[in-house]
Amino acid sequence: MRIALAETLLIKIMKWDDETIIVERPFIQAMANFKYDEYQQFSPGIRFIESMSQWLSQFTDSERAIAYKYVKENLIFISNEQMAHLVNICFAEKINPILLKKAAAVMDIPTYHVKSLHNSDSYKEIKRRSLFLGISDGAKIDQLRRSSGINNEQVFSSYYIAEEKKEDMLKELKDEGYEGKFNSVYLIDDFTGSGLSYARLEDGKMTGKLIKFLKLIFNIDGAGDEKSVLSELINTQQLDFHIIFYIAREHSLNYLIEQIEKWKLENDLEFSFTVDAIQKIGDGFKDEVKSNFELLKLSKTYITEAIIDRHFKKGKHDDYYLGFDECALPLILNHNTPNNSLPLLWWYPEDEQFRGLFPRVTRHKE
Repeated sequence: MRIALAETLLIKIMKWDDETIIVERPFIQAMANFKYDEYQQFSPGIRFIESMSQWLSQFTDSERAIAYKYVKENLIFISNEQMAHLVNICFAEKINPILLKKAAAVMDIPTYHVKSLHNSDSYKEIKRRSLFLGISDGAKIDQLRRSSGINNEQVFSSYYIAEEKKEDMLKELKDEGYEGKFNSVYLIDDFTGSGLSYARLEDGKMTGKLIKFLKLIFNIDGAGDEKSVLSELINTQQLDFHIIFYIAREHSLNYLIEQIEKWKLENDLEFSFTVDAIQKIGDGFKDEVKSNFELLKLSKTYITEAIIDRHFKKGKHDDYYLGFDECALPLILNHNTPNNSLPLLWWYPEDEQFRGLFPRVTRHKE
């Protein structure tokens, strides 16, 4: 009954005639049932169709058609099932090829000798000396471990590891016949749109999650304190590390490669690394939005400078109505909406003068 009322309200708001209703109603129902109802930040009792009705009611008649068309034709919604699939294939698609390549180099045989490599002692040691760390909760590191058969003592949900945990991890490594430390690190996270939270210049110094990780390993700027024992856990003389995202904008991957290379040079360090993602998102969304003059006008009308807080300022924000770092992504993740996405989709200011279709819950509070 509630869904039927919401559909009736939506039809009334959009002023659809009978012919349009026949086309649009099944589409709306399919969107809601197939994916969009599972968005975790909807208010209690609210689902996609109710949220769509509330969202569209904020616009004028002509604006509603523009907003609805954008959602219908451009929205990218990553469901829980899709994210779980990305986690489950991460080892096979991204991690295992690296392990095989390293084993092939040690054994001096071609990488296509997969069975021989998998059964070799070299492969087993290379895999066991690899450390898998989650950068955030989105890494779903436990699910990755279960789907790949990685030993529990080489997986951790953060790169802040306690002394007791370090001792356990090294003991397990020794008990299995592998003296010494870990020499490969895989840093896992769910999404990056700009790369700025991982590496950026701030107050004249490089900072960000990846830079902090590297400082902890190499004990730079006094980072190797009691909060982490990475420098004692990892052999920096033979280090290679790999950053893997489940979903990433291609621009952010290239940006992170440039920033890490720059940091290596500035600190006169040698290590190998890769930056990759399972599902890559193109870089053309900003140009598409800026060329859509009607949608651009809509964004400028309803998104105000109040969106710019101290965290928003870390990225480009002259065109703040395009989202963090002006990415203008049409992306929704089932657990929350990235602030890189178009704010029309997610902005929900405290004064509640505007409510996004998929309200975003921010981790940062002013």
